[in-house]
Amino acid sequence: MAKERFLSPKDIQENISKLKNFMKSQKLDSFYISTNDIFLNEYVPLPDSHRYYVSNFTGSTAEVIVPLNGKVILFVDGRYYEQADLEADLSVVEVFKCPYGMGLQTAMKQIIAERGLKHLGVEGDRIDLSLFREFEKVTKAKSFNNAELHRVIDFKTLDFNKTILELPLDLVGESTLSKCQRILAPGEAFYITALDSIAWITNLRRFEMPYQSTFKAKALATNERVYLLMENLEGKVTNPNVEITLGNFSKVEDFLTDINFCENLFGDKNKIKKVFYSDKSMNVADFEKLKTHFGEATLENRPDGLVPFHAHKNPTELKSMLSSFERGDQAIFETITWVKDQVKSGSNISELDFFNKTNEFYKKNGALEQSFKTISAVGANSSIIHFSNPSADVKVKAGELVLLDSGGYFESGYATDTTRAFLAGGSASSRQKEIYTTVLKSILATQNAVFPEGSWGSLIDGLARQPVFKYGLNYNHGTGHGVGINVHEGGYRLSTTSSVPLKENTVGSIEPGIYIPGFGGVRLENVAAIEKHPSLNGMLHFRSLVYIGYDHDLIDESLMSDQEVNWLEEYERECQKRGRSFKYRN
Repeated sequence: MAKERFLSPKDIQENISKLKNFMKSQKLDSFYISTNDIFLNEYVPLPDSHRYYVSNFTGSTAEVIVPLNGKVILFVDGRYYEQADLEADLSVVEVFKCPYGMGLQTAMKQIIAERGLKHLGVEGDRIDLSLFREFEKVTKAKSFNNAELHRVIDFKTLDFNKTILELPLDLVGESTLSKCQRILAPGEAFYITALDSIAWITNLRRFEMPYQSTFKAKALATNERVYLLMENLEGKVTNPNVEITLGNFSKVEDFLTDINFCENLFGDKNKIKKVFYSDKSMNVADFEKLKTHFGEATLENRPDGLVPFHAHKNPTELKSMLSSFERGDQAIFETITWVKDQVKSGSNISELDFFNKTNEFYKKNGALEQSFKTISAVGANSSIIHFSNPSADVKVKAGELVLLDSGGYFESGYATDTTRAFLAGGSASSRQKEIYTTVLKSILATQNAVFPEGSWGSLIDGLARQPVFKYGLNYNHGTGHGVGINVHEGGYRLSTTSSVPLKENTVGSIEPGIYIPGFGGVRLENVAAIEKHPSLNGMLHFRSLVYIGYDHDLIDESLMSDQEVNWLEEYERECQKRGRSFKYRN
């Protein structure tokens, strides 16, 4: 999900030099610069992503360590191998391409140990407590505050003010009070900075930042109410179980003092005696303030935070998500139809036209915002897994592979996410058909899988990769991620290393792919809900939330088994009922 760059290569080099001078003054031999904002948010506008200022890399996920001596080290996973090489100035940045299965944190710790880096600086309000503790196992880590780093590098500050929205129960299915009482006993509290968790427990949305339905806040939830710290508010919140304090995010201690005063008004039974937090979603600076205010003995780590609660969708949430996917599906079907018709008629359309038209169709179908930057890749660009720079100079030509990965937010504020590769027009080559059909075999087998309740995500990931392995290839990303208020949500993960148990009523993607640099790529992605199997006790299966037909110009059924052909026909008939089958298009 790349963003528009605003720094020159010279600016990047000067920032690196300024940071290294600061490191010398602090007797540091390395510095960790985070992608995240102060909420440890994955979806950060580029001006607020400090990693960009020393790497020029715009992808949504990466890490950076700046050694005092030598090049900046940019850590990326398989989704960004090509993009990192294209964007980074390799004379000052070393791209560390983490092998699939090696996490970015593991790679950073490995490099710190191998290079003997003994004194690491970090931004205390932009590093999660868990990572900070991991760093402390291999080096001496020193935390610096936001103001200190702003004096070194001219980091931009952003302000997004949108009207806050309260969602009715017929979109979310459960009140804030019910959620609080289900999660917490009297005298217990949960400190929350994960923005999707705050949006979920309060039933509020704001679309405050690009590609998100969330809003900037910090929260303390108790058995009866959620206290919110916000820096600004437009609109009204009438929920009696949400109390809003307008203040400064750097002054959490004042916010906590105000909460103590309020809780004492309700009597001793509500006095906070236990505070839960997540070391994966709370920054180091906030943890220090919690310790000072409540005392460390009062604090208890719940690493997954509220994710296990909001990853489990209630029937109303599933209905809301299905409604959103229905309209997102229609936008995608209309986009693909438009591209094919334009190419067939000989129109001169570009990759950028394709990008803009996709977003236009989403708005036409009721989207309030995209859930991530649309990936609209043509020809060889389709092999770049998270391609992000659609060009007016790249024209869509007959016979080319095209990849569309897109999603939107509708009135419920739950994300959609779907990918379709297709042929722009003309005739497909045998190689294009082989690649597409192989990925199709993978998604069909996965979507129709039956598996025991609690199976690890790695089991399904292995199943998905079998057709791709048998073709002699692999893909450098996971097979699936959870989907919720954010387009990436915990509680569901399909990857070679996933030990996340698959549970009923969680929602996530199934997205195998094949990518051949210089030739093109194919990814097919449906999002599905996990359900109990209707006849097999103790078994689960997937129910697709996406019904957009596949491109039969790229399918070679001779490469498919009878079972796979039957699965394909069943799916196409369901798409036909909704008017979204290319095979049965009128």
